[in-house]
Amino acid sequence: MVAKPMVLVTGAGRSGTSTIAGTLHYLGFHVPEPVLKGNESNPRGFFESWWPVRFHKKILQKAPAEQTDGRPDAIELVRAAVDDGHRAELREWLTEVAAAADRVVVKDPRAVWVPWLWVDTAKELGLDISFLTMLRHPTEVLGSRQTYYASGRPHMGKWEFAIWNLCGWINGNLLIEQQTRDHRRTFVRYTDLLGDWRAAMTKVRADLGIELDDDLDPGHTHEIDDFIDADLRRHEVDWSVWELPEELVEIAQATFDGLSQLSDRGGHDPETETLLDEVRDRYDALYRKSAAISQDAASARARQAAADSASAVREELKAKRAAQPKQSAPPAPPPSRFRVAGSKVLTRYPVLRRVRDRLRG
Repeated sequence: MVAKPMVLVTGAGRSGTSTIAGTLHYLGFHVPEPVLKGNESNPRGFFESWWPVRFHKKILQKAPAEQTDGRPDAIELVRAAVDDGHRAELREWLTEVAAAADRVVVKDPRAVWVPWLWVDTAKELGLDISFLTMLRHPTEVLGSRQTYYASGRPHMGKWEFAIWNLCGWINGNLLIEQQTRDHRRTFVRYTDLLGDWRAAMTKVRADLGIELDDDLDPGHTHEIDDFIDADLRRHEVDWSVWELPEELVEIAQATFDGLSQLSDRGGHDPETETLLDEVRDRYDALYRKSAAISQDAASARARQAAADSASAVREELKAKRAAQPKQSAPPAPPPSRFRVAGSKVLTRYPVLRRVRDRLRG
């Protein structure tokens, strides 16, 4: 029995993962439904199945980690968060997906955190999994994320937001590269896909050993010609506009250059992979030094967050109390039988009342 091919599309968000997933869809690969609808940031559609998005978010929340997380040790938190329940969920979903289609493409940038989980599950089900990582220059990614996502981080300035995203870009790309070395994979530059999608997909077909529903001959038109629009690239490669830390920029550029070399060499090259290991060591060291230097700031933010949280709880309780209707005082209890009897005696013998009043005075 021939194993069914499945392509897992990964890469940093805003790197063209939606465009490549849509291209595979138009070339015969099934995108499991339901899918995310297009919006201003992706008007031609995400080609991203809802289920993997929710699945990965649940794992990252448990870790906890973020999709764009620059911490080198975040991967260990994610690994520890995956349990048998997650494995069973993925197995059940992939079983249904495999039964519904002969060729499947699953796209979610969050998959950079758990490619091994997909490999293990695909192997159990007899699926032939391969990886396609989109590669876009980090300055273009920073510009795109600044345009569409910065409003979601109002506590960050533009400079801080750029550094946070650049760290996430470096960490995520190095993670997916290291974790997929033993598997069939390809790296596709976003500029190559926009410039000549036929040539880019010819390379994908060769690197992954997959069949496509087109011979990719430039002598005929295809609906992908209308789907892929070179104007989608709205940001330029320019480090100078960001004024970022020099060493971080060097590490990011070295990461991009190394992955670009892998793109040109069929997805694998021992010499380039060794260089990327050195880039990883350099990034980890820089991150540790930066974290140590910023201990005071991190502690202050933690204390302020705790104080803000406590204040918010107090204000919420105060508001709830204020919103509750005021209750009238409960009626006084009836006098006891002893008090009633005493009152009768004082009424009958006034002299006793005068004695009581004198004693009180």
